[in-house]
Amino acid sequence: MSDLILHTKSRIGGKNADVHIYNNRVEWALEPHSMGYNITALVLPLFTVFLSLIWMRPSFKTQATEVIPASKITSIQTKKDGPVNTKVTVITSGNTIEFRTSHDKAAAIKVALTGLAV
Repeated sequence: MSDLILHTKSRIGGKNADVHIYNNRVEWALEPHSMGYNITALVLPLFTVFLSLIWMRPSFKTQATEVIPASKITSIQTKKDGPVNTKVTVITSGNTIEFRTSHDKAAAIKVALTGLAV
């Protein structure tokens, strides 16, 4: 069984995501859309709500997931992304994923991933 090294919230592609770093892989899952957007649509008249639901097609399930084996990580890069956030770029043999998170969490993610990639 794999042990959880680090769990954090991040932004991937402009959406909130849960990132789990285990001793043999990295997993992330985008969070579902917030209910606030859909509740706002329900306050509008019935016709507008009907059109909104057809247009939005609300989904309350996880939007996307990915599992990256630790053996496939080839590079980890960090770059300051504004006054509060750092962008952690994980480069694998088949994909590149950018995690946008706070400066202190980015340092922890880089240390954890560097330990896995070695």
